[in-house]
Amino acid sequence: MNGKTLHHRALADSSRAHLLECLRASERPLSVDELASEVARHPNTIRAHLAVLEEAELVVVRLEHDGRPGRPRRVFAAVPEDAEEEHALLASALASSLEPLPNGVEIAATAGRSWGRMLVERLEPGRPADEDACVDRVASLLRRRGFAPEREESALVMHRCPFRELAELYPRVVCGFHAGLIDGALVELDAPVGLGDLEPWATPTSCVARIGPRPARA
Repeated sequence: MNGKTLHHRALADSSRAHLLECLRASERPLSVDELASEVARHPNTIRAHLAVLEEAELVVVRLEHDGRPGRPRRVFAAVPEDAEEEHALLASALASSLEPLPNGVEIAATAGRSWGRMLVERLEPGRPADEDACVDRVASLLRRRGFAPEREESALVMHRCPFRELAELYPRVVCGFHAGLIDGALVELDAPVGLGDLEPWATPTSCVARIGPRPARA
């Protein structure tokens, strides 16, 4: 599904279109609870709509630090309508800068882990962090980001790369970032498994992330 199709699907729902209008009209990013109050809908409904808007790259999530202990608050902002090309140019510039560095892949993987930990949807309180539950949450994260993942035994097969052209130019950095994204999400979930390896273009149309037991912590 291409970007335009995702945009059309996201905005075909009047509630999502209204949410996007609220974010564009706001002078600052808004939290789920603030949006729920603004449109008089349940926060869980807002989260579901935001996931679709995020997949379509119409909104972005940010972390807001208020100086108090605990996790920073997740807030959402609308992507400016003319920002898509700028994002692609920025990603290309960053990847081209990291690719020739001896530790470029390590830097990209570390950044990916940070984003994986931030973006993954946490398990409900009291729900066991077993392999199935954790891998399903990672698959959901990848699906929202446009990777079209499918679970096959101990692997996630990604049938689409939203950065394919960039990955073909700078495979070490882009694939390193994606590997970090998956592993960081599993770490955040305290999963009993981790990323074994990521095989780019295991087939002409897919990449494979193999999942295996996480080494025991020291």
